Amino acid sequence: MKAVIMAGGQGTRLRPLTSNQPKPMIPIVGIPCMEHIVVLLKEHGFTDIVVTLQFMPDEIRDYFGDGSDWGVNMSYSVEDAPAGTAGSVKLAEEQLRQIGEPDERFLVISGDALTDADLSHLLSFHDEKGSEATMVLKSVENPLDFGIVITEEDGGISRFLEKPAWGQVFSDTVNTGIYLLESSVLDEIPAGEEYDFSAELFPRLLEAGRPLYGFVTEAYWEDIGTLEQYAQAQRDALDGKVSSVRPPGTRLKDNIYVGHRAQVEESNLSGPVVIGANTRIDESAYLGPYTVIEANTVVSAGASIERTVVAEGCYIGEGAELVDTLVGRSSYIQARARILERSALGDDVIVGEGATISPEVKVFPHKTVESGANVTQSLVYETMGLRTIFKGGIVTGKFNVDVTPEFIIRLASSFGTTLDPGVVVTLGRDDSRSSQVAKRAMTSALLGTGVNVRDLRAAHAGVVRHDVLAGKSSAGAHIRAGRDPDDLEILFFASDATPMTEGDQRSVEKVFVREEYRRAYSGDIGELIYPARAVEQYVERLERAVDRERTSGVTIVVDFSGGVASLVASRVFSRLGVNAVVLSGFANANTPGSSGRSGEGFQESVERVGRIVPTVDAAFGCVVGPTGEDLQFVDDRGEFVSADVMLACLIRELKPRQAVLPVNLSRSYQGLLEDGGGSVVESRTGLGNVALKGAESRSEIAGTGDGAYIFPRFLPAPDCFMTLGRALELFKDKPLSEVRGEFGESLGDVTWLRLECPWPEKGRVMRGLAEKFGGDPDVILTEGVKLNLDEGWVLMLPDPDNPLFYVYAEDTEARDNGHRGSEKLAEEYLNIVRSFLQSP
Repeated sequence: MKAVIMAGGQGTRLRPLTSNQPKPMIPIVGIPCMEHIVVLLKEHGFTDIVVTLQFMPDEIRDYFGDGSDWGVNMSYSVEDAPAGTAGSVKLAEEQLRQIGEPDERFLVISGDALTDADLSHLLSFHDEKGSEATMVLKSVENPLDFGIVITEEDGGISRFLEKPAWGQVFSDTVNTGIYLLESSVLDEIPAGEEYDFSAELFPRLLEAGRPLYGFVTEAYWEDIGTLEQYAQAQRDALDGKVSSVRPPGTRLKDNIYVGHRAQVEESNLSGPVVIGANTRIDESAYLGPYTVIEANTVVSAGASIERTVVAEGCYIGEGAELVDTLVGRSSYIQARARILERSALGDDVIVGEGATISPEVKVFPHKTVESGANVTQSLVYETMGLRTIFKGGIVTGKFNVDVTPEFIIRLASSFGTTLDPGVVVTLGRDDSRSSQVAKRAMTSALLGTGVNVRDLRAAHAGVVRHDVLAGKSSAGAHIRAGRDPDDLEILFFASDATPMTEGDQRSVEKVFVREEYRRAYSGDIGELIYPARAVEQYVERLERAVDRERTSGVTIVVDFSGGVASLVASRVFSRLGVNAVVLSGFANANTPGSSGRSGEGFQESVERVGRIVPTVDAAFGCVVGPTGEDLQFVDDRGEFVSADVMLACLIRELKPRQAVLPVNLSRSYQGLLEDGGGSVVESRTGLGNVALKGAESRSEIAGTGDGAYIFPRFLPAPDCFMTLGRALELFKDKPLSEVRGEFGESLGDVTWLRLECPWPEKGRVMRGLAEKFGGDPDVILTEGVKLNLDEGWVLMLPDPDNPLFYVYAEDTEARDNGHRGSEKLAEEYLNIVRSFLQSP
C-alpha cells in the first residue's frame, strides 16, 4: 500500500526551534517526529511513500534517503511555492501513480503530528463503508485550532467548519489531517493552484453527495503545532501514552532510558528521563521527571534540569537550572544560568554565566545573552554577537562547544592571512587531547594560507616563545588546556615573543568576520618543519641567563601539577646543578590527556610540598601551575608565601632599577622599589599588558601579584624555570623565611568591588567619570580612572571582556594606623560609578 507524508510546513508557531530545521525533523524523545510516522506506516503495511516537501527539503531528504533503512520505499515531491494540502498531493500525483497500482487507494498523513492510530482498522472501516474519502477524527478538549467535523450515526460526514470561534463550536470532534483516499479524488483537485483538503475539496465532495466518512479514533494523536503541544507530546511519549513510540537506549528502572556510550550516575535521575548517546551527565547533576537530553550533550556538576528538552550537542554549565524549557541544538548554557518555565532557545544560543531567561521568553538562533543579564522579552531580531574573539589576548572557551575544530581552522586561516606568505610560525601544545586536535587543525589551516609551520609538539609555552625570540620564526602560538580541563586556551606571540598586540588582534578578527582568507596553491602551500633542538636551545639560553655558581648545590621541592613543563625539568635542573625533588611524576608527551591533576586540590599540593621542604633541607618549594607559567611558593620552613608577598620578596632582594606593575597593585611596592633605588613603571591590568610593558621598558622584573613573574630580559612572559632560577640565586644564602618575615601575610590593603554594567552603558559611565575627575592633575588615565588621594588611591576600571565595572581602593593612612579603611573608600567610589550608571 502507498502513502503520502505531508512534510512541507515551516512550523512558524514552533519557532525558534524550527528556525533552522523543518518542523517534521523536530525530535520526540530524541527521534525526528516524521521518523515515528514512517515507522507507524511500515507497521501497517504502507511501504511505498511519497513525501511532499517545501521548507528546507534537503534536511528531510538527506536524513531519510530512499527509506531503505526503515524498510520502505521513499520518493520526494518538492513544491516551489505553497500549493495547499490538496495541491501538494496533486503535484505528487505522477509519482504516486508510478508506485503500487496506479488506481490504488492511498493514505495522506502529516509528518509533524504524533500518533499511534490504528491504520489497519482505518482500512477496514473505509472498505466496509464503501467510502471515497475517510477522515480520521479525534475528540479534543480545545477544538478552536482545528477543523470541526459532524458525523451521522453510521460515520457519514454531514458538516465541516474550519477553525471556529467558541460560538461556532458544535462538536469536539476534529480533523486530524489523516485521510484515506481513493485515487478518483485526485481528479477533483485542480492542477497548478493552491488548494486545501478541509476548506475546499471535502466540502465540495460533500456537496456533490460523494461518500465521505469520519473514522473516530481513540488512539493517541497530538498536533505538534505549538511549543506547548511539542512539550506535551514529549511528556506523553515518556508516559507511554503513544504505543508506537519507544525511547531509544537501554531502559533502566523508573522509565529511565540511557543511550549508547552515555556516562551517567543513575542515582541522580528521577524518571521518566531519556539520555541520548555519547552524553555525559556529571556527578551531582540532577535530571528530574520528563527530561530529554539528546545525543552528544554535556551536563556539568550541580546542574538541575526537569521537564525540559535539551537538543543535540548542547553544553549545560555547572549549577545551571533549567525548568520546563526547550533548548535548541548546539547551545551553550554557562555556569549558574537559569532558564525558566515555558521559555525556548533556538540553535547555537549562548547564555552567559549567571544570566536568567524569564518565563515565556523565546531566544532565536545565534544570539548571545550577556553574563548576569535578566532577559524578560524575547530576542528575535536583536543580537549581541560575540564582541571579540580574544579575551585578555587569549582565545579561550569550551573545547568542542565554542572552540571547535571548525572555529580553530577559521581562526588560524585568519591569523595566517595577516602574515606575509612564506613566513614561519612556531606552534606548540601541552599534552591534552583537546590541544592535540586543535594544533592539528591550526597547522593545516596555516599551511593552507602559505605559511610555514615549526611544530615543537609537546612543549610548555616558554619553549615556544624562546623559539620565536631566537629568530626561528616570525610569530608563534601555544595551545593548552585551561584550568577547567574542558577549556582550551590559544596564546599568540609576535616576532619578539610578546603577546599579540590589540591592533594585531583586531586585524585577525577583521579577517575572521569577513572570511576573506588567503589561499595558497601548488608550490605556495606552507611546509611543515619538525625542528630537532628547540628544547635544548631553550635550556642552553636559560643556563646563560642564570648564575650557575649561585644555584649549584641548592635543593628545592617542585610540584609541576602534571603539566607539560615537567618534560624539560630534568635537563634544566641538571644544567643549573640543582637538587630537585619533583612530585607527582612527569607528564608523558606520548600519553594524551595526562596534564593536570584529577581530584587533588591546590591546597593539598601546597601542604604536601610544605611538609617535604624542611625534611630535605630545601631552600624553598613551589607548586607550578599546569601551564608552566605561574608559581606558588613555600619558604624554607615549609610555610606558604602568598603571591603578593613573594613578589615583594623578589623585588626586595633583586633591587631592580625598574619594575613593571599593573595600576591596581598596592602602593607598598612603590615604596619598596624606592628603598632599593628603583622605580615603578605602571602598566594596564592583565598579564598580556604587563608583559608588553615589561618588554618595552626592558625592566628587570614585572609581575601581577598573583603568581605570574616576568623577567623580560629572558622572555617577555612568565616562565616557571626562569622564575625558579632567579629565586635560587636570591634565596640560596638568605633564607626566604627571613625575607618574607618583613612583610607579614600580605602586602598592602587593596580592596576591590564589582558592579554589573551592561555593555551599552560602559561608554557613558567612563565619560561621566572622565568629566568629573579629568581636570585633576593627579588623575592617571593609564587604564580606567585612577585617583591619587591624600588617604590613598582609587581605581575605577571597566572589565574589557565582561559587562562589569571594578573599583579598587587602598587607604594607606588607615593601614599605617592599624585600621582598615579601604572597604569604605571602595564603597564610596562604587556609589559614584553606580550614580552614572543609573542617571539617564
